[in-house]
Amino acid sequence: MEIRKFTSRDIQPIVELWYHASVIAHPFISPAIWESHRQEMAEKYLPQSETYVALRDQEIVGFISMVDNYMAALFVKTELQGQGIGTMLLDFIKKKQHPIELRVFQKNRKSVGYYKHSGFSIIGGELEENTNEPEYLMRWEP
Repeated sequence: MEIRKFTSRDIQPIVELWYHASVIAHPFISPAIWESHRQEMAEKYLPQSETYVALRDQEIVGFISMVDNYMAALFVKTELQGQGIGTMLLDFIKKKQHPIELRVFQKNRKSVGYYKHSGFSIIGGELEENTNEPEYLMRWEP
């Protein structure tokens, strides 16, 4: 497994991975919401973030995006989740940046549990503006 900084040629595979993982992880949100953000993800969010990809046999199998100390995204191909790819990406970022904050939908119990297990604490919450779904604000400090 290799981790490297993303390049512009990685944008489309990252957007596809993000879209498919988002639809599966968030059955309480219409897939149309994720679909409507594909272009913004490719043209705005990824170029403005510090993003690293995890590669297995030269294929992108996961990615993590940071904006300063805010973790904007951590996604792994759904069929490869549970194999340590997300933890490898998270550990990589923890060595580079701290503290780290993130938002996660409260209904996404699997991810909430994962972040708690990874040392994050819930420090607040609010409604996400595009979906009106409640989110936790979580924070990790070494």
